[in-house]
Amino acid sequence: MSEAVALSIGFGRGATQKLTHVGLTLAPRRGRGRWLVVPLLVAAAAAAGLALGHTWREPVPAVIVQRPAPAAPELPLLRRELEEARLGLRLADARSHELERQIDTLNQKLTESQDQLTFYRKAREGRH
Repeated sequence: MSEAVALSIGFGRGATQKLTHVGLTLAPRRGRGRWLVVPLLVAAAAAAGLALGHTWREPVPAVIVQRPAPAAPELPLLRRELEEARLGLRLADARSHELERQIDTLNQKLTESQDQLTFYRKAREGRH
């Protein structure tokens, strides 16, 4: 048996001391070029996939941009009617707020009148 083999399996005296002095080769050195091949193959496969995807994709229809159509003759009339409708809506909203205010005022006066009526009835009952 060679000395290196004897030391690796633990035979012999002072095996651990001699192991540090013996040069052991665990695996043969590989060339650096092999690690470069894998990323290149992945990049080539990705490029081929993109190229196939691009060729199988349906073509996008062409978009034709034309000048905007001229304004319809009824457009000014429709705009005026829209403004009139907006004005009518604002007037109706203002009337609604004013009527709500008047109703609140009348309800307050009604409550005061009912309180006075209750007071007068109790005062009249107290006299009799």
